[in-house]
Amino acid sequence: MSLPKCAHCQMDWHYGESVKNLLFLTCPYCKEKNYARKFRLRDILFSLSISIIMLFIFPFMDILFLWRTIFGMVALIVYLLTYPVNLRLTKEEEPLF
Repeated sequence: MSLPKCAHCQMDWHYGESVKNLLFLTCPYCKEKNYARKFRLRDILFSLSISIIMLFIFPFMDILFLWRTIFGMVALIVYLLTYPVNLRLTKEEEPLF
């Protein structure tokens, strides 16, 4: 399990600091702005698998809308709780393409 490390001061962030700084990615030690790497295979695989399950598998299984919603909410919570793990920070914003 690898938590983020500031690209400026190289200090390791704790899990709680990572969760607090998810939106702005400002280092709690040196107060410098960091940027997240744009291309993350984990994000692509997670969103693709959840989309396939929600759009193609659930309709054929005749699952109630309530259970689909609960599955979507649980998947979102798991994603947000595991987002700081393996988050890589850079000093400069990377282009999307």
